[in-house]
Amino acid sequence: MIIELDNTHKQDLSSLRSLSTEIINEFCKIALEFIKKGSNKKLYMGASQKLNIAADKIESLVDSITYLFSECTRFMLNENDFNDTLAPIKLSDEVIEILRESYFDNRKDIRNTLQEFYPHLDHYQNLEWRLDTQIANRSLGSSINPIYLLKLITKCGSDNPIEHLLQTDPNNLKHLCNELESALNEIRTYENRLIIRNIK
Repeated sequence: MIIELDNTHKQDLSSLRSLSTEIINEFCKIALEFIKKGSNKKLYMGASQKLNIAADKIESLVDSITYLFSECTRFMLNENDFNDTLAPIKLSDEVIEILRESYFDNRKDIRNTLQEFYPHLDHYQNLEWRLDTQIANRSLGSSINPIYLLKLITKCGSDNPIEHLLQTDPNNLKHLCNELESALNEIRTYENRLIIRNIK
């Protein structure tokens, strides 16, 4: 799998051709700092004076390198896919090697940083249910009114389990089961399995 870079990112990354290896290494370090700590305008101004490059150009280039590293990390690209992603830009082997080393040396840290931004959702742990049925009452002698009582237990990370008490009738429960089965069937399709494999 390769990452499709848009024209802005391609233009920014193609400007690496005219820079020395030391400067490219410095840009990679700034991009990694950007991923971990966010944007730093003072850093761009200092780099601008040191390298004689406009600060907005530096910021744009750092954004493009950051995008490259974060997308490659998100899809866990291997060495060949990383090279194929950069192939349309026609960078020299030396520049690609610097970017590749910087990416692979820091991929685990980038992944850990990116995971902090994902929402932490509750996960299913257990479900207990009971069927209550009212067979009759004084006004309606032969009415049957079944109700399912559900105790859904979820857990988020290492926190204590949370109990959710729910009540539903058979029609709603059947509809819920049909929707969940439909979602399971959808996730088993070839396209979704490819996406899930690349996310992990």
